[in-house]
Amino acid sequence: MTWLTLVSLICSITAALVFVPLVRSLARLVGMVDKPDAERKLHRKPIALGGGVAVLASLLAGFAATVLYDRHIGDFVLGYVTSDWYRLTFAAAAVMTVGLIDDVWLMRGRQKLLLQILIISALVGTGTIVTKVGLLGFEIYLGSLAFPVTVLWLLVCVNALNLIDGADGMATTVGCFISFGLALLSLAQGSVLGAAFAFCLTGSLIGFLVFNKPPASIFLGDAGSMTIGLIIGVLSVWSSVKGSTLLASAPIGILAIPLFDSTAAIARRWLTGRSIYATDRAHLHHVLDKKYGHSGMLMVVALLCAVTTSLAVASVYFDMPWLALLGIVLAGAFLVATRSFGHAECQLLMMKATHMTRSFFISPKQSLTEKNHRCVPLQGSGDWGVVWEPLVDFAQVHNLAKINIDLNLSWIHEGYHASWSAVRMPDRMNQVQMRWPIIIRTSEKSVGVNIGTLQVVAAADSPGIHERIADLAMRLSDLEPQVKMVINELERRHSGTTERADTAATPAPTFSSNADRRSDASTLLT
Repeated sequence: MTWLTLVSLICSITAALVFVPLVRSLARLVGMVDKPDAERKLHRKPIALGGGVAVLASLLAGFAATVLYDRHIGDFVLGYVTSDWYRLTFAAAAVMTVGLIDDVWLMRGRQKLLLQILIISALVGTGTIVTKVGLLGFEIYLGSLAFPVTVLWLLVCVNALNLIDGADGMATTVGCFISFGLALLSLAQGSVLGAAFAFCLTGSLIGFLVFNKPPASIFLGDAGSMTIGLIIGVLSVWSSVKGSTLLASAPIGILAIPLFDSTAAIARRWLTGRSIYATDRAHLHHVLDKKYGHSGMLMVVALLCAVTTSLAVASVYFDMPWLALLGIVLAGAFLVATRSFGHAECQLLMMKATHMTRSFFISPKQSLTEKNHRCVPLQGSGDWGVVWEPLVDFAQVHNLAKINIDLNLSWIHEGYHASWSAVRMPDRMNQVQMRWPIIIRTSEKSVGVNIGTLQVVAAADSPGIHERIADLAMRLSDLEPQVKMVINELERRHSGTTERADTAATPAPTFSSNADRRSDASTLLT
């Protein structure tokens, strides 16, 4: 098997080194490029897309060469290629096609999700299905839930790799470690054909990384990240420690890093009231890039993947499932403890849990006057208190039930969430709810920039409540100088310039101290 491993890696790497430049040239020729913008895509020039085509082509070419070598020169240890592998290939090609359409013409999130579900359901319906869930020796048989749970797992894998693909070399590096770990798990299971396929995926990603490392000359795009995610998801099922077992410790450990990122993204959006399809620059690669630099980010990710993969594989070879769990805990603890990633999401979760727990022990009389208040800088270091504190003062003076603000300034890596609410909220049937987009207009752009939302909840039977909410809507413009002042300062830091851009129609106020600043800002809304 050692020779087949080397053949798989050499053939797939060679194929990638041939296919990637060809696909890159063709993508540039037909105009299939990722163009930079001022908000999320910060690369300086258009970059070729279609890397997924090159990766899949080199994977299949390397796998075919490995099978031919085994049949004609080797000992025929791979056996015959069963129909399962053809079905996986067709499903991967279908997902890649969906990704290409999204890369070129853009699709709505729900449209892409629907097509993913249809393709994955067809694949699962042909036999790639799990019958039980197992973790650390405990197993639960799924019964009639086997089909939807398998579909859900593959959807998670597809979108976890897609979400983490936001920086040069990021998804490629993670994919290399995951596919290599799954190859070793397949060997432990006795699936030499699965191991050869996983080694070929590893080789194709290594070859692609030559062109995708910073500064990248070609991107995976959705076509590449989604295809890799599907293949990895299926291989994780096929290489589980016990046949037809999903969520075995080892595959979960190997996939820990992309699962961390996708779980944190979902938690962050749910806890702040954003749409699950909302985009931001608070993913793992964005945060690590800002903290450690691009090269440092890739080194940290590679190190974490090496730890989780090594311990996951060791857990199988030494029959010690807790080693895989240890790798997951170590990686997560490092990210949170060093505030590299996940710290803000943990804060949001702890605050929500604390407020919920507190509500069970507070007396009815106290619940009428007690308030819950939380402020969480999701990303960056902007002094958003100058914007938030006047809003809280307004809510207190005018007896509102709840007010929260959620800011997302992705072009300067800034995010902020704050909420103030009564412990005892009005009944849902007796609530007035209003939500405003926060639009900042600049002199450079005729169209305003949406930087977040403001939500207000009040009791419908509170005297004069509609007039007070209307008054708040009219006075929100008074906070625009404060918002622009914070943005100007952040942009000055972000760009490294010493002069502040003049984007406000009126000069931003200056404050002699924190106390003076809070006082002056509060008078705008009270």
